[in-house]
Amino acid sequence: MKIGYLAAGFPWLSETFVVNDVRGLEALGHEVTVFSLGPGDPATDGNPNYQIKGEIVRAAGLTGNPLKRKWVKIAARRRMMRAMEPTARSHYQQDYNEKPPGMPDGLWADRKTWDAAIAQIADAKCDFLYVHFAMRQLLLGFWASRLLDLPLGVTLQAHDIFTNPQSNWFDWTLGQCRAVVTVSQYNREAILKLARALDPAKVHVLANGIDLAKFDARPHDPHRPFRFAGTGRLVEIKGFHVLVEAVGLLAKQRRDFTVKVVGDGPLRPQLEARIHELGIGDVFELLGKRDATFLSGFLPDQDAFVLPCVIAKDGNRDGMPLALREGMACGLPALSTQLLGLHETVSPGTGYLVTPDDPHALADAMAKLIDMPAAEYRTMATAARAKAEAEFSLEHEVSTLVRWMTDERSVNHERHEGHEKDARVVRRVAG
Repeated sequence: MKIGYLAAGFPWLSETFVVNDVRGLEALGHEVTVFSLGPGDPATDGNPNYQIKGEIVRAAGLTGNPLKRKWVKIAARRRMMRAMEPTARSHYQQDYNEKPPGMPDGLWADRKTWDAAIAQIADAKCDFLYVHFAMRQLLLGFWASRLLDLPLGVTLQAHDIFTNPQSNWFDWTLGQCRAVVTVSQYNREAILKLARALDPAKVHVLANGIDLAKFDARPHDPHRPFRFAGTGRLVEIKGFHVLVEAVGLLAKQRRDFTVKVVGDGPLRPQLEARIHELGIGDVFELLGKRDATFLSGFLPDQDAFVLPCVIAKDGNRDGMPLALREGMACGLPALSTQLLGLHETVSPGTGYLVTPDDPHALADAMAKLIDMPAAEYRTMATAARAKAEAEFSLEHEVSTLVRWMTDERSVNHERHEGHEKDARVVRRVAG
């Protein structure tokens, strides 16, 4: 199967799950072309963890002089239509020129944004289109699917559900999809509230997969001092500001632990200032941005993974953080918050969930892990790894996606055969 995978920018250092999807689909023997609206992250240049076999196509007609963009799109549309079979051309012209009843004006006007990019997708002759994040790239997927009559699927994470200015179009954009996938039951319920017309049967829960071979466990007794680790962008939703306050409280009582956080972001200066103010620089270290190769060597030698997620002031939130599952895959008991669908990841016996935005509760849970007997710790670490193997593997995720894609492609093929048969009948009658 030839799959067109649509992303805002590709590859991106903080979106390893998107790269994982593409590489996982390729590993199953499928040809994947990535259509990226913007450039990739320079931090991934030359890094083998972010390379794919397939082509990365930068979407045309989106940048540069407005007049030039217009002519690029007009020329691309004309060239594409000349290459189309008559039935496909007729379908395209009708859907491009006749506004469906009830379609929002803004969504209808948006179709002209993508003329050149849709021509690129048509040239690639894809069997299925898949979108990660229901943001601007979903609009390209929506129009390409609609105008080229290609089956479409999408994965939604969190911010594209809870702080998405385009969510008022979900009845249309998600309605065009044959499969709507999200990472937790909590998210699924939120999507169905936002898109009341959406068929619940096609909204699925499937966690982003982890390459378990890269994140392996190294069973051990807890170190002294005890090692806490966290990874993620230094932004509000990750809750690292709460972790700093919790460490400040815990360090007043004991110093038999360390905390190392991998990641960078806009809150780094604020976090560094607070670490200095609390006098905890000897136990709390911000390691900055690192790649997957570093993490796969670093995490298994830690003792617990901590990610105290919160809901940001603007309503943004994490869905089911990949970082948390990577830590569990490395055999680390998980420490997070009673928020959203996090209980679907950190189940009883694999770690602890505490009240969000509560440094005292977080400090108490950290102390509980530090003081845990070695045998009990090993049991919890083993359970964390076992959950990752059972529920978070990349193979399971992409195999499930492919099964849905294959089923929907078959439906699309049967529908096309029916349309062609009807057209032949009409031509015979007309003749």
